[in-house]
Amino acid sequence: MKDYFKSPPFFITIGILLLVGIIYYFSKDKYYIEYTDSSQIKIVNKWPLPRVLEEVSAIAYLDNERVACVQDEVGDIFIYNLVSERIENRINIAKDDDFEGLTMVKNKAYVLRSDGNIFRVEDITVKNPKVVKFETGLSYKYDFEGLCYDQKNNRLLVAAKSYGPNNDDRFKPVFAFNLRTNKIEKEPAFKLNYDNPIFEGLDAAGDEKVFRTSEINIHPKTGQIYMLDGVIGKLLILDEKWNAQDLYIFNPDDFPQPEGITFSPEGKMLISNEGEWDPANILEVELKGPPKEKPKIETEQTTP
Repeated sequence: MKDYFKSPPFFITIGILLLVGIIYYFSKDKYYIEYTDSSQIKIVNKWPLPRVLEEVSAIAYLDNERVACVQDEVGDIFIYNLVSERIENRINIAKDDDFEGLTMVKNKAYVLRSDGNIFRVEDITVKNPKVVKFETGLSYKYDFEGLCYDQKNNRLLVAAKSYGPNNDDRFKPVFAFNLRTNKIEKEPAFKLNYDNPIFEGLDAAGDEKVFRTSEINIHPKTGQIYMLDGVIGKLLILDEKWNAQDLYIFNPDDFPQPEGITFSPEGKMLISNEGEWDPANILEVELKGPPKEKPKIETEQTTP
């Protein structure tokens, strides 16, 4: 055994570990964040997802027992049963690609690809449903992840994670896809800026990291707009006029990578997390009032 510690495989292993450590150090976000008090965020139920949904990127409520899911590496819609905790159906919509958003309009499913293009599945209740692809003409540089149905305005909301082709814009847009014309509206319905007081204390992260939208949805009872950040888990709540109201910072022990959010008609909220060390999951979450304190970020201190 002593000879092993002098052998080439040992030194190769050490070298690989050092390289991985260096890459992680320089790629990770070098700041510390103060999470919202856990008493304000209650996890009511938790459903572990099977390995095929390890990269779950969006969910959509179907009924009391089922949710639809997509994952960002497979061109299928997965129907997951919350009671049996099993996938009961898979609907192919396209070749495997980066699918990030999902929403339902009655039996129609709309799926968002990261380049901004949208796929409509005519009826998920039938075998081999017709699929229609809509080219939006939006730049792939926006890295789209959020999609939801805005029933009041008969449109879909399409939310960008990144700034897009013009980095000097310094905002991340939410575009509207008109369901009457099946066309994207060229001017954003909303621009998420970072000079809003709701983000006070987070500027040490850098503008581009203050909020990176992973999903968007509308509360069926209040009309409030809910936006998720999956990189460093956050939940931003805005009113119907897009005025920021509350910002929750999630503890990654509970929300390792929140990528999907959906509501039951009564307002029950479900949030999905991609898997990291633990399996991916869906959580039923209740918010217990607004956050007590504004979030803060401290930059990492280096000893001279």
